Amino acid sequence: MTTKIEDFWKDFEINDAFKTGVVLKRFSPVIMPDCFVAMRMPENEKSIAFRLLKSNIDVSALNDLKDITTEILPDETQPDKMLLLISLADNSLSSIFAVLCEDLFNSVSEVREEKELVKSLQNRFLKWKELFELAKSPGLSPEKQIGLFGELFLLKKLLVETGNLAECLNIWVGPDTGIRDFEKNNNAIEVKTTQTHNHQKVKISSERQLDTTLLKNLFLFHLSLEKRNSNENSLNKIVTDLFSIIGDNKLLSNVLNRKLICVGYFKHHEFFYENISYLIRDEDFYKVTEHFPRIEERDLMKGVGDVKYSIVLTADTEIYKTSLLNVIENFNLL
Repeated sequence: MTTKIEDFWKDFEINDAFKTGVVLKRFSPVIMPDCFVAMRMPENEKSIAFRLLKSNIDVSALNDLKDITTEILPDETQPDKMLLLISLADNSLSSIFAVLCEDLFNSVSEVREEKELVKSLQNRFLKWKELFELAKSPGLSPEKQIGLFGELFLLKKLLVETGNLAECLNIWVGPDTGIRDFEKNNNAIEVKTTQTHNHQKVKISSERQLDTTLLKNLFLFHLSLEKRNSNENSLNKIVTDLFSIIGDNKLLSNVLNRKLICVGYFKHHEFFYENISYLIRDEDFYKVTEHFPRIEERDLMKGVGDVKYSIVLTADTEIYKTSLLNVIENFNLL
């Protein structure tokens, strides 16, 4: 399934094949900044562009990306402005580049100040650098595979139980570097997936992850797995299931695809995951309340931070167990 930007590039290749230089087409009339899909002809170099005031252009932070090139071009239509051209150097990463560009355009759609736009570009490109490097690697680490499987397992349950496809995809914020994996208003779910010998020991990566200070409800979803050599319940299988549930809805498929790319799941890596399957040993929801065993930010002495710790889910935590239905009702997903 192609993105809107890929459709633009195909159109350039067909209708502008005999042109030279950079051809531009505005991505969307409703986006505030001047954002363009672009292509350098006749090389068919896939690009995007932004129209900016000369004084606001500083691309020094963008110059160390191996797979992306940046260039400042004069804007022939507006002499007081320049075009920031961002081009893909490695065409094998074209589909990933398209998804990330479309996500970038949507993320800055309401930006009104050019300096804020440039700052957003710089921040995004740091993430892009990490993703392009991961795209050329042998896939996600075993630990990240298991963590992603757990998040997708819960996402699938929410999609099936509620039928509220758009909202369920929207609240999965883990790919967007959210503090917790699922968030909506003042409600959140943190997903922990284990497959070690101690299946009940979960690792908490920061003092804020189970902090309820600014939340109405916080739930912990624990998924206990056993790894198997098969493809019956693999990471690839659950991704296929999710796209099947979404069906022909191109908009939601693109949202899911973008989020998968943002967590480092790329289609060309499927080979690495196809014979790794997971047997579900146990799955439980816990409501994190006042006496649930955890460390909160307010518990720390001044100067202490970046706290990592473990929780062992034993008989003492049974009283905090709750149901999927309770979670869905609190998130107002029905």
